[in-house]
Amino acid sequence: MRKKILWLSQHKPLSSQRKELENLFGEIMLLRDVSPFANAKDIVQRYLAGGYDDLVVVAPLSVIERLCQMGIHPLWAEMEQVENDGSAEVVVRERFYRFVEFKRIKAVKLEFMEV
Repeated sequence: MRKKILWLSQHKPLSSQRKELENLFGEIMLLRDVSPFANAKDIVQRYLAGGYDDLVVVAPLSVIERLCQMGIHPLWAEMEQVENDGSAEVVVRERFYRFVEFKRIKAVKLEFMEV
């Protein structure tokens, strides 16, 4: 059975990321949503309305924390910074990155202290 995955990011999935999702889940249908979201509730509504099986999201940690509290545990695309040696897949402000692996976000805990 094909796994339907929502890719909620302004960034297109890298070919290495797509390949890794296929390695993890077999046949996939990866659908990208670039529309800005208002909050975690908005993301959950899109996720449920689309009948998705999984989610990759680029969002502030506070939004990801709320998604986890709402029972949605998205995938995290682990990236590592590399030298400019040709192994980079992404360049952001003269910094070079390559995809490492996906991890599932179990929880996010934000702890605050007085300033």
